[in-house]
Amino acid sequence: MPVSRNQSHYIVMTVIYNELVDFKYGDNSFVRSAQEMLEELCGQPYDEIEAYIKNTVMCSLQKYGDIVEAYTPYLTNWKWERLPLLTQSILLMSYAHYYYTDKVDKKIVINIAVDLAKKYIDDKQAKFINAILDKGVLK
Repeated sequence: MPVSRNQSHYIVMTVIYNELVDFKYGDNSFVRSAQEMLEELCGQPYDEIEAYIKNTVMCSLQKYGDIVEAYTPYLTNWKWERLPLLTQSILLMSYAHYYYTDKVDKKIVINIAVDLAKKYIDDKQAKFINAILDKGVLK
């Protein structure tokens, strides 16, 4: 069964978030890989999962250092490590979506990020994410 575009954004955010939690709090016990999480959330074998989902997740994780470095100049009075992990996952997803996967308008990427933040975090974080993305991270 195909995954809707809104579901795909949620799945990408969720997998990135889980990877960040595992990295930060993992105790070397059994941890599912991003691929296993994608298969479970999409209900499909990895090879059948939409390219957008796989590419956005994998680019977010593989290019983590480069993405964090790109955000750092725009985090006035903040440090990346102090941001809530869900905020980090939305920012990672947005950057990867814009620069490494689909060619899509900046406004669309920001809208997706703000919608996810409003739904799963709060309006304050949504405004923060909007400001960071709109300041120039996405050119």
